[in-house]
Amino acid sequence: MLTSIIIIFILICCSAFFSSSETALMGSSKAKLHALQKEGDTNATRVIGLISNPERLLGTILLGNNLVNIAASSIAAGLFLKLFGDAGLAYATLIMTFIVLIFAEVLPKTLAARNPEGFSKGISLPMAFLVIILKPFTAFIRVLTRGGMRLIGIKPDDDAPNFGEDDVKGAIGLGLHHGVLDSGEHRMLDSVLQLDELTVKDVMTHRSMIVSMDADTPDHDVKEFLANSPYSRMPVWKEDQDNIIGTLHIKDYYRAIREAKKSGERFEIADIVSEPFFIPETANVANLLKEFRTKRKHLALVVDEYGDLQGIISLEDILEEIVGDIEDEHDQITASYTTGKNNSIIASADYPVRDINKELDLEIPDDAVTLGGLVTDTLGRIPSVAEKVEVGNYELTVLAKRRQSLLKVRIRPVKQEQQDDA
Repeated sequence: MLTSIIIIFILICCSAFFSSSETALMGSSKAKLHALQKEGDTNATRVIGLISNPERLLGTILLGNNLVNIAASSIAAGLFLKLFGDAGLAYATLIMTFIVLIFAEVLPKTLAARNPEGFSKGISLPMAFLVIILKPFTAFIRVLTRGGMRLIGIKPDDDAPNFGEDDVKGAIGLGLHHGVLDSGEHRMLDSVLQLDELTVKDVMTHRSMIVSMDADTPDHDVKEFLANSPYSRMPVWKEDQDNIIGTLHIKDYYRAIREAKKSGERFEIADIVSEPFFIPETANVANLLKEFRTKRKHLALVVDEYGDLQGIISLEDILEEIVGDIEDEHDQITASYTTGKNNSIIASADYPVRDINKELDLEIPDDAVTLGGLVTDTLGRIPSVAEKVEVGNYELTVLAKRRQSLLKVRIRPVKQEQQDDA
């Protein structure tokens, strides 16, 4: 009887080992393990090797766990049958269920979940040894498992990654939830991941707001124009504002003036502009950022499928998508929105929908770039003052317009409007 009790105790300990290993290895943070691996931690490297093939690892753990649990239950059943006769089977079932549940499942898994990475490193060597020893059996189980998956219409995918962008987004969200990241850090990290989901059209400055210059502008007017402009680069056109011939950098202009004074020769604006950089409005913002770096450009002209100018986008526009508005000492700071009564918001019609959603945590459908464009596109025509339109869960009201351009829009939750009516 003593021998049986000792063997059961050893088997329960083995079951606890397998149960805790499963929790620790499958719950370990891949990011933390990768950081430890870069620091030269061999145990972390071994753990990464184990979890890189979860099917083989789970097969080993479950095979070992079931073997020791069944063996412990069988020995306990035989022991209790000798002690209590036929009633011993019922006693063995109840007692072993309690022992396995508490000491081989709940307790070890709870302890492993407290520090999964540390626990995983501690058991990585014996687990790696067991994976090799039980490989023939787990390979057979793998064949049966995959056969069952095919029978129910699921195709096994060995190349499916077990770590992706969603894991990174989830980690960033958890960082905010647990206070590891503040709201500003969370917004920046989340915005970086969203760059590859944005098109140039989502970020660009619309053509109606472009500050550009005629190539034939007289010299004295050029100096005054540049002195009053808050921009260091601007598009230059000739004959027609849509006919952009290049981009003028203010440094190039004053450098040309200095050289012209030395040589006594005149120069034309068209001679000192840099070649225009055109980009389609459907281009990906993340890819454009790479092009800005490789081509050493800071400004791109956005065109549609017909080659017509739609707007411009600068390096600063992309950076503002990550860090928020960047304002220097020459920028004229004007409030793009104000809060009104009954949770209403009064905003400029040219304010981007995506920006106000991020700034105020709203969920206005971004079917158009600006608020004014959203109202116009929803109605299918240019609205009049005081005209209302429902978009998603919000009511947008035109408050002011100049000729055909909308100036101010009021945003109000539809639920709030219904409450007021009631």
